Amino acid sequence: MDFFEITAKHIHSLNLSEKDLYKYIIRNMEEVRGSTIRELAAKCYVSPATIIRFLRKIGFSGYSEFIAILKYTDTDMKESHNPFVVPQEDYRIEYLKNIYESVRVLDNDKVDKIIQLLKEKPRLIVMARGLNKSVAHYFEYVFSGFGFEVIFPEDHYFRQMLLNGIRNTDLVFFLTYGGEDKELIREIELLNIKSKATVVSITSANNNPVQNMSHINLYVFADCIQVGGIDMTSRISMIAIIELLAYKYMEEIAENKETSKHISNISLNEELGEALLI
Repeated sequence: MDFFEITAKHIHSLNLSEKDLYKYIIRNMEEVRGSTIRELAAKCYVSPATIIRFLRKIGFSGYSEFIAILKYTDTDMKESHNPFVVPQEDYRIEYLKNIYESVRVLDNDKVDKIIQLLKEKPRLIVMARGLNKSVAHYFEYVFSGFGFEVIFPEDHYFRQMLLNGIRNTDLVFFLTYGGEDKELIREIELLNIKSKATVVSITSANNNPVQNMSHINLYVFADCIQVGGIDMTSRISMIAIIELLAYKYMEEIAENKETSKHISNISLNEELGEALLI
């Protein structure tokens, strides 16, 4: 039996963190084959004990058996293997759960901080690569509609030029599901060196470099899906978070207008009252 045959019947019982471990293994099988348990634990930001518990849950007696089976698993099978971590009939439920969890765990304090920054009408910059570019275009469309200056540098050279002119007042959004894009990591490093601009990131929930280098991080859940080496992971949870930020901003602006109108009416009534007394 190979890795996929052993683990297939256990996948449905994994929680979100365990699914992330599973996805890491199948996406980095060659690298994992040559790793010790401590090296694998470090790469996944967990303890060796967590790795052992996880392996037992997916059908292995221990790390030695896991590595032995992995060495006899044909890596070409990754391409033909079902890209869904759960059976397709269950994926619709998992799909909705991921969106629900992403919204449920949204940190209100972080959202409030972002809204306060948005109220100052900063220039908004969106950094994204790959499939995340589609989300960045949506972000650009939504916030441009609110009157913001939104800049989305789509290629490497545009991003480099923009970093040379970054402003301390800029609000920079990094959209990267895995949070391990080396090019974007270097750009955050440069940004933090060159300016005091605020970095907001939207990434997966697992501990990752982009998350750790951001001033504010919002995380989402999704099942990683690759077809023929192409990332097809859903970005709908990212879009949901962006929309919630937009709706919260709309709500705040509307409340501020109502408050201003109310204060103006009070002032006008007071002036009229004073005029009548005179």
